[in-house]
Parts: sequence; C-alpha cells; structure tokens
Amino acid sequence: MPILPLGKQVPSHRRNRMALGCLLIGLFLPPAIAADQAAAANDSYRLRPQTHIKVTIVEWVASTGEYKEWSALNGEYSVSPLGTISIPLLGEIVVADDTTSGVAERISRTLKDKTGLSTPPIATVEVVRYPMIYVTGVVDRPGEMEFKPGLTAMQAIAMAGGRERKSNPTGYSELEQIRYLGELNRYELLLKQLIAKRARLDAEMRDLPAVNFPKELAQVTDETTGRPITESENSLFIARAEALKHQLESLDELQSLLQNEIKVLEEKTVVQDRQIKIAQDELSSIASLVDTGTLARSRETSLERVVADLSSDKLDLVVAAMRAKQKLSETQRDALTLKGDRRTQAGRDLQEVEAEIEDTKLKRNTTMQLLEATGASVSRYKALEATALQPVEYWVTRKGDVRSPFRIQQTAALEPGDVLDVRYDVSAAMAGPVALSTDTGQSQ
Repeated sequence: MPILPLGKQVPSHRRNRMALGCLLIGLFLPPAIAADQAAAANDSYRLRPQTHIKVTIVEWVASTGEYKEWSALNGEYSVSPLGTISIPLLGEIVVADDTTSGVAERISRTLKDKTGLSTPPIATVEVVRYPMIYVTGVVDRPGEMEFKPGLTAMQAIAMAGGRERKSNPTGYSELEQIRYLGELNRYELLLKQLIAKRARLDAEMRDLPAVNFPKELAQVTDETTGRPITESENSLFIARAEALKHQLESLDELQSLLQNEIKVLEEKTVVQDRQIKIAQDELSSIASLVDTGTLARSRETSLERVVADLSSDKLDLVVAAMRAKQKLSETQRDALTLKGDRRTQAGRDLQEVEAEIEDTKLKRNTTMQLLEATGASVSRYKALEATALQPVEYWVTRKGDVRSPFRIQQTAALEPGDVLDVRYDVSAAMAGPVALSTDTGQSQ
C-alpha cells in the first residue's frame, strides 16, 4: 500500500480500493495458509500403489486474460499395483516413490512436449485418499482402516474398536455378564455391611462394652468411603453409647440434687416437729393458768396461733418432700426407660437386619445363578479381567522395509499400507508379579 503525504486528502475511489484489498487479503490468507500446509504434507509423501490422487491442469490464455481448465484430463486417478497412473493424451506415467509436486512437474512438462505449447500448462497433484492400513491381532474389529497423516498405532487400535473383548458361546453379551457381576459384588458388599450392623445392634441390645465383629470383616472396606466397614459401625456404636452415657449422667446429677433436697426437707421437718412440741407444751402450761384466772385468755390464743402456723409450715415441708420424692422416682424411671428403649430399638432393628440379610442372600444367589446361566462365572470373569490387564506389543509389517516385521511403540506413526499386528506381551506378563494362566474356565 503506498504511503501518502501527511495532510493530503485521499480520494474516495482510492480509499474504496484500499479497503477492498484489505478485505480480500483477510478472506484468502487463511485458506492460503491451510493450502500450504496440505501441500507440505503431500510433498513429504511418496506415492505408492492404492493411493488416490487428484490431478488439476489449467492453462493461462494471454489473449483472453484468463485461465482455461483442461477438463478432459482433470480428475481422480488411482495408483496401480505397478505404481502407475493412466492419463488421457499422456498414457501410462510412473508415479511410484515420487512426490505430488514431482508428478505435477512431470505432467506439466510432458504436456508441453506433447502439445507444442510455448509455455507449459500448470498442473497440480494432491492426495485425496491414502492406501489403507490393516490392523490385526488382539483387537475388537480387525481389518482395513483409512489412513490419515500422523496416524499412530494407538489411534489405529482405537479405530479398530480397542483391545479384543472375549465372547462366549451361549449368546449372552459381555454387557449382561458385567451387569450381573456388578450386582453380585454389590450384594456381597451389602451383605457384609448388614453383618457388621447386626454385630453392632447385638452389642447394643446386650449392653456390651464393645462390638464383637466377625473376623472375615476385618479387611473389608467400603468402596464409597474407602474405610473399613467395621470402622463406621464401631464409630456409630461409640457415638450412641456416648449419647446414652451423657443422658444417664444428667439424670444421675438430677437424682443427687433431689436426694439432697429430700434430706434437707426431712431435717427441717424434724426441727419443725421439735418447735411444734415446744409450742404445744408451753400452750398446755398456759392453758392451766388461764383456767385458774392467773393469765389472760389472749395469751392462750396467741400461743394457739403460733402452734397452728408451725403445723402449717410442717405440712409445706412434707408436701415439698413428697414432690421431691416423686420427681426422684420419675428420674429413676427415665433412666430405666432410656436403657430399655435402647435395648428395645436395638432388638427391633436387629430383626429388620436379619430379614434384610436373608433377602440379600436370596438376591445374591439368584444373581449368581443368572451369571452362571450366561456361561460365565466369577472365576472366569476374574481371568478375563486379568487378560484385559495383560500388556500388549505392536508389530508392523511394511512393504520394502527389510526390518519387517519390527516392533514399535504405541505412539509411533504409521505409514500408508502398514500392517499393524497387536499381540499379547507374554514376556512382560511373565516378568510381572502374577503369571497369567491360559485357562479361563472354572476355578478348581
């Protein structure tokens, strides 16, 4: 773009052309970059049999100022087993082990010689489909796969459905076997959880200081928490025991307070009885003097009032003592109720757990029979699971490579026409901690 002097007005028609030029650059630059990348990939590839290429030939006509397409020659061509393609007017052309740019240059030069043109036409060649690769061995769907540049061994195995899945002659799918085995494992875990719960409820019902879990539950863990099953039940037992202990301690403290209150009231009653007796003795002495006229009647009346007040206070003390004794009795009854309710609830829950255990055993046995009806068993599935964990190795047979077959890594790039053989790595399996057996039948 030309640089304009400062302060000079740009004509409107020039501004429009400049804007249009920027727009065209923005539109065509990304496709041009992508085309360059595709051309680079094609140039690095040497053509071989079964490769499908697209040939495009155009000629620049100077008199008309436009390109003319040679539609009779343009189209897709397949490289023959002999490494040639057949183009009208040109005949058989050997393209094997040549690049797309090299073939395009030869087509352009040959057309110039054949037609006598002063300038050679422009020819382009691009790969539209590479030769197939072949995946065999321990894969789920062996066969031919479409090749794409940069394809690795692991990607080819993924296109082949991954590692092989063992089939069974009974017609049941592996999915059904996995589902039955999953249910079986779930029932087994649930059964162990219920057995642990039964041990905890039995300890609560018998007021034992600790839970006596069966020995077979010592190493069983809960898959959801990763902790031993006995740990959760033991924690629940301790928490419930602590809660009961605190409740009983509160009731014991209340009983102690009530007992002290009753004792004080009884002592005050004894003192009150003594005061009443003194007042009554004094009243008896004054009554004889009042009868003889020695003392006035008002003095006797006053003492009678004192005796009545003292007797009333004694009745209040007796009533208060009776209420305290009643509260003490209720507190003792509450303590017994707490213990009894705990044992009753534990017994009720224990009955429900026993029923759940029997129901779970029935479901487990039914699932086991369904699993065996599919032709599988737990031991067989474990063997297949071990096979799925067995390492594999990758071998490639490549035409023209004297090393064939040779071993590669799973991240190695494949080439068109390669034959990938996936095998079990027996040597690595034997070197591991457990040697896998070839017997996938019932355990003996």
